[in-house]
Amino acid sequence: MIVMLHRIAPFEDKLSPNEAMKVSPEFLESFITQALDLNFHFISLDRLYEGLVHNDLPEYFICFTIDDGYKDNLTFGYPIFAKYNIPFCIYICTSFPESSHNMWWFALEDYLLKHDHISYHNTKYDISTKALKEEMFLAIRAEIITHINDYESCKQTLENLGISYNPRDYDNLTLSWEDIHFLHTQKPQNTLGGGRQLCTIGCHTHSHPIFNNLSNDGIIKDIVKSQKLFEQKLHFTPTHFAYPFGSRIEVSPKHFSLIQNLGFTTATTTRHGTIYPQHAKHIHALPRVFFNENFMLESAFKIRKKRIVTA
Repeated sequence: MIVMLHRIAPFEDKLSPNEAMKVSPEFLESFITQALDLNFHFISLDRLYEGLVHNDLPEYFICFTIDDGYKDNLTFGYPIFAKYNIPFCIYICTSFPESSHNMWWFALEDYLLKHDHISYHNTKYDISTKALKEEMFLAIRAEIITHINDYESCKQTLENLGISYNPRDYDNLTLSWEDIHFLHTQKPQNTLGGGRQLCTIGCHTHSHPIFNNLSNDGIIKDIVKSQKLFEQKLHFTPTHFAYPFGSRIEVSPKHFSLIQNLGFTTATTTRHGTIYPQHAKHIHALPRVFFNENFMLESAFKIRKKRIVTA
């Protein structure tokens, strides 16, 4: 299976929708040691690709992928992966290191935590309890995701609710280009995972757009911008890609060939599933399994009663 993470960091007393995107360093390390004790293979995306093409993947393998590019991936995640020589991939959204991102989900969270009432669609709501704050967070998040094209275009939506903020206040949460360069140059202690780097740097677009809200030209423009930044800043172009908002709602089959034509070797979705040999024919639509604090290794490979390959 390919597992999907976002953040690796200690939990805080904040809203559960954002906290649910974390896994604690302690849980990550305990999971790795448990899997190693059970003789699971940890492999890189390069090894996954070669294994699908040549049909020689291990029966039970785990491939770590991390979306977006948060600073805690380096601070808390990298030391654990390096300690056990576990290959992993970080799909970078290049607006993060460029400091042109808009982390509205943190701004919304901070606003709701500081206030006990909010006016939403001309109605005043009581949000004096944490449960009510979380309910409101989910309602506003759903509206934003439904109507925006990308993360950079929704600041006005929050300001219309009276939530004014500076996106630069959250720059400390992202990897810098220097951080990404460091991760890209770290070599594994051995080649068992099949990667030339301990950390594979993948592409996650520039502005994290919702593909089904954009034309093909708009998608290509955004990805090419990201590719040019990688070449300019790091002198290489990633060969692995992750769709932002990669469910069936946001990504259609027409996008799979688009990504292939842009030169990517593999592409991962957020569709839930494990990897089968048949995915060699769907290598730009690979499913993943969400990895969180409640992840249970013993049930991870019992996702489906029969083999279903996403396409």
